[in-house]
Amino acid sequence: MPAWLAVRKDAKQMKTFGAMSTVGIELGVSIAVGVLGGKWLDAHFGTAPYLLWVGFALGLAAGARSLYRVARAAQRSMSPSESSS
Repeated sequence: MPAWLAVRKDAKQMKTFGAMSTVGIELGVSIAVGVLGGKWLDAHFGTAPYLLWVGFALGLAAGARSLYRVARAAQRSMSPSESSS
């Protein structure tokens, strides 16, 4: 294998690893933003704790969507491309 090809493969793997390593942070931030937004809305409207739970659910859904997008991108980058066969 030529050296330049190995470098390209390593760079692609590092890019995939970098994208996958942010999943935990994105999930945590999504949930935190949802909970804090729900808590603020509860304080504003006096509906405690209902909007906090709605915010938690929305944050969890946003985090799951982010996880899904990263997993799909990683799956696409790891699978052999069909155009090269």
